[in-house]
Formats: sequence, structure tokens, C-alpha cells
Amino acid sequence: MKTTGVTLRELLQIPLLRSASVISGARGLERPVQFIDIMETPDLDGWVREGVLLMTTAYPIRHEPGRLSNMIVALSKGRAAGLAIKPAHFLQGIPEEAIRLSEECGLPLIELPPDIPYTEITQAVMEQVLDRQASMLRRSDEVYRKLTMMVLENIGIQAVNDHVSDLLKAPVAVIDNTGVTIVSSPAGWDYRQADHPLSWNINVDRRSVARLIVDKEKLDAMEEVGVEQARLVLALELMRNKIIEDTESRLRGNFIDELMTPPVPPRQEVEQRGRQLGMNPAQQWEIVVIEGQTAPEEEWMNHLLSIEADKYGVRPHVEFRSNRAILFLPTPPSEQEQVADGEEKEIPWDTIIAGWLNDRQGHLHGYRAGIGRPKWLWDIHHGYSEARSALTISRRLSGGGSLTAFKDVEIYHLLRGSVDERGFGELFDRKLGRLRQYDEEHHSDLLRTLFFYLDSRGSLMDTANHLFIHRNSVKYRLDRIRDITGIDLNDPHQQFIIHMCLIYYYLMEHPED
Repeated sequence: MKTTGVTLRELLQIPLLRSASVISGARGLERPVQFIDIMETPDLDGWVREGVLLMTTAYPIRHEPGRLSNMIVALSKGRAAGLAIKPAHFLQGIPEEAIRLSEECGLPLIELPPDIPYTEITQAVMEQVLDRQASMLRRSDEVYRKLTMMVLENIGIQAVNDHVSDLLKAPVAVIDNTGVTIVSSPAGWDYRQADHPLSWNINVDRRSVARLIVDKEKLDAMEEVGVEQARLVLALELMRNKIIEDTESRLRGNFIDELMTPPVPPRQEVEQRGRQLGMNPAQQWEIVVIEGQTAPEEEWMNHLLSIEADKYGVRPHVEFRSNRAILFLPTPPSEQEQVADGEEKEIPWDTIIAGWLNDRQGHLHGYRAGIGRPKWLWDIHHGYSEARSALTISRRLSGGGSLTAFKDVEIYHLLRGSVDERGFGELFDRKLGRLRQYDEEHHSDLLRTLFFYLDSRGSLMDTANHLFIHRNSVKYRLDRIRDITGIDLNDPHQQFIIHMCLIYYYLMEHPED
């Protein structure tokens, strides 16, 4: 712990030094004195200690009084407390240049009475410094004991933060690395509105896990000690909370693994264990699978979920597997969805997830996701299967969009599981075999152009957007398709047959990208 000494202004109030006078640099009288020393040589570069009060008779510079200016500059750079001098015996006066530099640097230049021995000054000053440091150490120990006891008694991080706020007489907040408030005092205080924000990292295992924010223009020595103790104790509290959260998360993860691997435990057991682990069985759950080259960043994913959890008052859960994150998102049951104005209270998870994926500034841009239909807790393995199926269908049919809902591709899922592969294969060859051969020989993309055209109900613009080409290019490709296949794209019956053939091709035969 860094201790802070007595200020020069306070030292000049002790009886022994009341007859001393400040020659210049008075604006630096609040500098703390932590040590006192006597000058033996005017060459001070490299050995000045921060907080030192240097005393001299000026004997070493009696023949070169101009060197006093160099000493003042060296002391200022070394963050010394000040220079106390007895000029009467060896200097005719203080050089004007030294006085000017003292004022400019804010380094106090003090003239000592010639009749006071150095030993008496040293003893008096160090008594004051040591008494102050001892007092601060005692107070620091009291603060640490109080805060530590609050942690040991499991009073909670809010009570600890309230105590720190009361100690500093200022608003205080603890925020995570993404800027979300973990706790604040007074409750609800927005640290972003602070007039004079001071900030310190809170570290656990040599890693910054949070920041302490204090809204105060300046802290005195005792308050700085309080902040240091608060950082340590808040780190202990955050570490304890992290251990509890990790344990609960691991238990929920084990429970979810059981629910995801049939046979599922009996419904009554699922309800009981769900309540114990904070997974309300009275809520339905939507399962989302987010995939990419690597799994989404855990801290960012948890940050996004915590925002929505606070907004809707729910407790989602996330598991990370290989290159994917699996989100378990609670939705209020129908009997709890009615709000005061008669409208339904609904959490639009599909809209929320799509927003994350489409945010070019976010960490999930470029990932793709599938979402299943709402399921009860004992049926979430079906929701997971639906989310995975939605991802697969989306990837095969369109290369993968930002978010695909199973409810939107359910018919394709049914088709995929029930078609006669031989019959559909023969039909595809008759209708579109020549078009596939043309694509293979010319490295073109007419099959996919036809699929997007039919899937978008004949929209040239939507087809162009899917393929990232101009709408005129779509028109040209459609003309080539008509020439090669002879298909009448204005015939609804032919449109239906060709669309089914293309869906079969991409679901059953076309390899995944």
C-alpha cells in the first residue's frame, strides 16, 4: 500500500517551523512529505526520491549559486516535496532565476531559521510523517476488516458497495468489462452521468474483471487508502459470486445435457430440478443455435443475454459446444402473457437474435443461427433438433442467412424426411437435368438463380439481392433458363413442380458448403 505523508503546509504549522518562511512556489505546499534528507552534493540527477523534503545550508554551491536553479529543476522532476534552505551563512541571497523556476515548477522554496539545528527539524518532521502513516495504516486496517467481514458474512456486493460509497461520501459503481453496471450506490445511479468520474480496475487472477467508478473530483489520502482496500474486497466478492455462478451454470449445463439426450427424465422430476436451478418450468423455452467458424465469444454472448434478461426479467442460459453457442431462451407462458392494456407480453427472441447477427459492429456479424419453436422444459430436445434442422435447411437452400426459424422452413423439413428419393431424382433429371449439366459445363449458377426466383415469388429484385448481382443479370439468366429447359415460368403448375424439384435437389443431393 502506498502511504501519503504530511503536507508541507501542515509541517509549517508545527511550533519548530512556524518561523520558517516560504520564499516561492507556495502553490506546491500541498505536496506530501514522506522523507527528509540533507543535501551533500548539488548533483541531484538520478537519486531524488518522491516526497523528499531536502534541507541544505547551500555550502556545496557557495561558489556557484546559479546551480540552485538546476537543483530546483531536478527536485521538481523527481516529484520531491520541496527545498528547505539556510542561505544566511553561505549565500548573499536567493538568485532571482531560482525563485522564478520555483514558482514555475510549483516547488516550494523555504527559508529555515539559521538557529534551528537540522537534527531537531528532522526529528519533528519525521514524528509527524510517521504518526500520519501509522494513523493511516490503522485506519486502513479498520476499513479492510470491516469490508472483509461483510464479505465473510455474505451480506452481498450491494452492501459492500454501499459501505464504500459512504466511506468516500460519493456515488460509486462497479461495472463489468462491457460497461454494464454490476452494482451502484445509490441504487440505480448511472455512472455515465458522473461529473467527475474516477476509475480503477478490479483484478482477479491478474485479469481485469471489472472497474470501480467513483464520482468525486479529488480523493484525499485516507480516501485513496479506502479505494485500494475496496478494490481488494470487491475482487473477493466478485470472485465468490463468480464461483457461485459457475457452479450453478455447470449444474444447469448438466441438467440440460440430460434434457437434450432422450430418454428425458419424468416430467415431475424435470419440473422439480428446473425450479431448483432457476429454470422456471412454467415458462416455454426457445432454443437457438448460433454457428460460425468458431464458437461466439463467451463474454460478449453473456453480455448480450444479460441485457435482455434485465429488460424482460427472465433467466436465459447458454452452452458452448465446438463452433456453436446453444441458447436456451425463456418465454412467458400464455396465461402470464396478458398485460394491463390487454395486449400480449411477448419476448421477440427471433427479432433480437437477428439484430445481433446483422449488427456489423457486433461480435456476431457473419454467424448464422437457427431457432426452434417454443417448447416446455421437458421437450427442449425437440426445440434443439428444430434449431439444428433450420440451420441445415437454410445452409443447403440459400447458403445460410443470418437467422432461420424452423416454423418458416417446417414444410421443407417434412419434405426432406418423406420424399421418394428415386422418384424425385428421376423427375429432377427430366425437368432440370439439362440445366444442371449446363451449369457444370459452363461454371454458371442458373439452378440457384431459378431457385431464388421461385422462392421469392418471381421477384427480380429479391433474387438479385440473394445472388449479389444486378436485376438485369437476373433477367438475362431467366431467358437462358427458358431457352435451355423450355419451362414456362408464368405457369403456376410448372412453377410448383420445378420449385419442389429444386428443393429436393438442394436438400437431398446437393452437398453442403
